[in-house]
Amino acid sequence: MIEKLVKNRTPYLGKMILKFEKHPHYSSSMDGRLNKVHLNLGFTKLVTRLIPNQVMEGYSNIDPKKIELINKYTGGVIGTHKWGDNDNDEFVLEDSFLTKDGKYIGNIDTAWWYFQNAMTVCEEYPQGVAIVWNTTKCNTLASAQTIKGYRGYSHRGGATFKIGDRLFDEEYNPVVEDYDENEFKKWWKEYTKSYKNGDDFDKKWIYGDGIKSVIPFNKRGKNIIENLEDARTAAINMSKYLS
Repeated sequence: MIEKLVKNRTPYLGKMILKFEKHPHYSSSMDGRLNKVHLNLGFTKLVTRLIPNQVMEGYSNIDPKKIELINKYTGGVIGTHKWGDNDNDEFVLEDSFLTKDGKYIGNIDTAWWYFQNAMTVCEEYPQGVAIVWNTTKCNTLASAQTIKGYRGYSHRGGATFKIGDRLFDEEYNPVVEDYDENEFKKWWKEYTKSYKNGDDFDKKWIYGDGIKSVIPFNKRGKNIIENLEDARTAAINMSKYLS
């Protein structure tokens, strides 16, 4: 059985399969979700996929050991998210990723992503910002000196902000005087090449913002991040921008 040879990197219980796929980064009820790319041949990839168990009502296809790790190390918990005006209009999401006081952050995949990337809940802005640590054992850390930075994210993308990066400002228009000249020249070359090769949609919606369309989020801003509070502010700014 493949399960004995390949580690399950997902938070689900299920059956592992081995197959070739050109575009494996998708999820479906029939084909499950990507577990790992084992061999990239360019035109296709050898991957393992995890097909979650089909379960009856009252049971879960989530690995309880993964839930234990999430609850222990991420600063959040797996629980039931409910919302609505009354009992007749109440909606329920099982296996949700929540703050300790019940605020919704995301689903089980979000929670497992936090654990795998040594991130914990940012209480000041839990939905869209995470604390990034320099170790996977997040719950053993005792001081802010072990924090790597803050990650701002949404379904559209994300970036980690550290001391020395730029404080993200969506209104900022980059000028060469604010950057290292060689770094700016590199971005300008990338921008002009991408704009030239883009179609009408690219030129209007992607590269229409000028050079900042190719500058990383953690480099888009006039002010330098000098402390972790600045890093958190930058991550919040970027998360709001992408939401």
